[in-house]
Amino acid sequence: MDGLFYDMNNQLIYTVTQINNYSADLLKKELSNVWVSGEISSLKKYPSGFAYLTLKDSISELSCISNHEVISNIEVGMEVTINGSIDIYTIKGNYQFRINNVFLKGKGNLWLKYNKLKDKLSKEGLFDMKHKKKLPSLPQNIGIITSKEGSVLSDIRNIVNRRSPYVSLFVMDTKVSGQNAVASICESIKNFNELKYIDVIIIARGGGSIEDLSVFNEEKLVREIFKLNTPVISAIGHETDFTLCDFVSDLRASTPSEAAQLCCISTRELQEKICYDFDKIISKIQYSINNKQENLSRIDLVINKKLEKNMIINKQERVDFFLNLIQKRIIDKKNFLLSLINSNEKIFKKYDDYKIKKLGYSIIKKNNTIITDIDKLNKNDNIEIDMYNGYVNAKIKELNKHEK
Repeated sequence: MDGLFYDMNNQLIYTVTQINNYSADLLKKELSNVWVSGEISSLKKYPSGFAYLTLKDSISELSCISNHEVISNIEVGMEVTINGSIDIYTIKGNYQFRINNVFLKGKGNLWLKYNKLKDKLSKEGLFDMKHKKKLPSLPQNIGIITSKEGSVLSDIRNIVNRRSPYVSLFVMDTKVSGQNAVASICESIKNFNELKYIDVIIIARGGGSIEDLSVFNEEKLVREIFKLNTPVISAIGHETDFTLCDFVSDLRASTPSEAAQLCCISTRELQEKICYDFDKIISKIQYSINNKQENLSRIDLVINKKLEKNMIINKQERVDFFLNLIQKRIIDKKNFLLSLINSNEKIFKKYDDYKIKKLGYSIIKKNNTIITDIDKLNKNDNIEIDMYNGYVNAKIKELNKHEK
């Protein structure tokens, strides 16, 4: 081996680089084409084309590296058999298994348990959209269920304080992985559910393997979230990680940072929203005013028509009144003239009788009735002979009728 040196006791001494390179050579010779079986517990793909995953059994884990094409059909939870070689990243001294081929053995135990419980809860309706609660548009108090250790809480706080400094955060320090994590999360959920002033709850945890996130696939926790009266956002793991808590929550965020953004509107966005809502209200008011004005115009038109009709009716009534009045006056005048004519006729008649009588004529009356026909007289009738200056009572002795 180049660069080796010995101390005064003739002891061989390696540098760090030398020992790492030496180990890599040994492993390549001994484990250059081996087969390993296990369950995939984590998987991350990068734009560079490389993918990193973890293969595990009941005791140990093995870090692996491959490319997208080789593992295109692989998912977390699957049991696989891989072929490849052990390689050492000499700069860090870490060894990893470089995968050349992958063969599926079937779904792993965690995967099968996950899907079985998912189907069961789905049939019960726990994931139905009708149960989803709407998030408040402007929450004032946000409850956070997460561990105070790590970066999750600080990420949420930074985003909320930057976007919505008026929002208050209430944190329940909760164990989110490992033993007793389910009981710890359920207790925090119950505590927040009793606080009526909490507007929305975020359940958050950073990324991890399928074992780390398996806590959020427990039936007890899923049912506890379903009973919440307050809207809840799940922010568990990374974008590719899906747990049963994501399905039962009212909203899923791909990361804790996105959860903070979803429930906190920024000051600028709030101003824009207020302006938009104000313009919308003004438009509605203007539309309502225009609509009312149109209605009033139609009402005015109807009223005017009725008024015109009433005016016509009133005019007709006035005409009828005056016609009746004129007719009555005409009748009264007619009656007056008739009475005047009658009285004048008597005068004229009396005046004419006088002239006739003075000419030597007489008027014969019987029972005050003027007799002009001899046939209306009988022998021995008493008659009155009316002359211009008096009258004579006589008795008829003889009647002589002229021959025609």
